[in-house]
Amino acid sequence: MVIQPRQKMDEREAALTMLKKLAQQEKDFLVLMDRGYISFNLIENCNRLKHCHYVMRSKSGDGAFKEIVAMSNHEYDIDLSCRVTSSHYYYVTHKDTEKFLHLILHKKHHYKAVRSKNTRDQRWDFEDMCDVRFRVCKFRINPPGSDDEWEVLITNLYRNEYPLARMKEIYHLRWGIETSFRELKYDLSGIQFHSKKDQFVYMEIYAHFAMYNAVSLSIIASSKPYTQGKYQYQIDFKMACCIWRRYFRRL
Repeated sequence: MVIQPRQKMDEREAALTMLKKLAQQEKDFLVLMDRGYISFNLIENCNRLKHCHYVMRSKSGDGAFKEIVAMSNHEYDIDLSCRVTSSHYYYVTHKDTEKFLHLILHKKHHYKAVRSKNTRDQRWDFEDMCDVRFRVCKFRINPPGSDDEWEVLITNLYRNEYPLARMKEIYHLRWGIETSFRELKYDLSGIQFHSKKDQFVYMEIYAHFAMYNAVSLSIIASSKPYTQGKYQYQIDFKMACCIWRRYFRRL
């Protein structure tokens, strides 16, 4: 986890920091990211990080890469290569001949006479000219006959090991990120602190995350009664938190 001050909050920077820490473990890992993280810089960093595999959710309309916007409403599983440049001169002179050329805003800012304090240029950590390669999976998420809803995933997973059907299953797992934050904030009272100093607040945050991991592991390891009904029993996370609290109070 990464803790940032409010004035310097940057989700992509935090994601990149955590990815580099994961890569130091010398083990393959897979990360799932929502639409707010996608950028050429983060994709290329993930492509060059050893052991890093990623699945990023992308927009399919306004705000998406123009290669993705050009796709029709059909299922796709293709490889794309985007030409990215930080040279404004190259972009101006070649944008009409190279159909899918992308300009990353210049890192030195010297071409802007007046620059608002609220405006931040996109980050680019690599050479002035780069081909960013990734796999694009586009599929329908609602049954045919209703209003079309399509999802687009960007990944570097191999197609033979992770076909489109399996990519749908991986995308479905991302919802666990949302539920885990809800459990951390409310079931474990992760939004209530007893301290005022920053370092003590950090200690409470780490304690909440440690407790969340402990409760989650205990639920996974616990046996649940099997029934032949439509639904199977599940252990209530909040009740499991109460049991853990009673256990520690007796120590």
